Amino acid sequence: MLDESALKAIGQRLKKYRLQAGMTQKQLSEILDIDEQYYGQAERGVKKLSLEKLMLFCTHFQIPLDDIIHLEAKDEDDPIKHAQISQISQLLIDCSREELAMIESMVKNIDLLKRGI
Repeated sequence: MLDESALKAIGQRLKKYRLQAGMTQKQLSEILDIDEQYYGQAERGVKKLSLEKLMLFCTHFQIPLDDIIHLEAKDEDDPIKHAQISQISQLLIDCSREELAMIESMVKNIDLLKRGI
């Protein structure tokens, strides 16, 4: 689960790329096919964008997913884990929406299994 500070950090990075491109929240929400208010809440770290919407965002700006979610290994001295996360991020860019939905479902199921639910 993402904590509040992680959501806010993701939101700040979403906003950074949007502003660098000179786009409004309305313009970007139309590209992502989501409500403008919902997108604004995502930038403020109140709401989460789905994996599909994050990938669409990254495709639009031609950036790797890791630039937005910026996953850090719990042990920052673990370069292998960081490299694996980067490799997975790069692989996701070429996935179809259907493939992303399947991957998202699998990751959620793994998380549920880890928590014993």
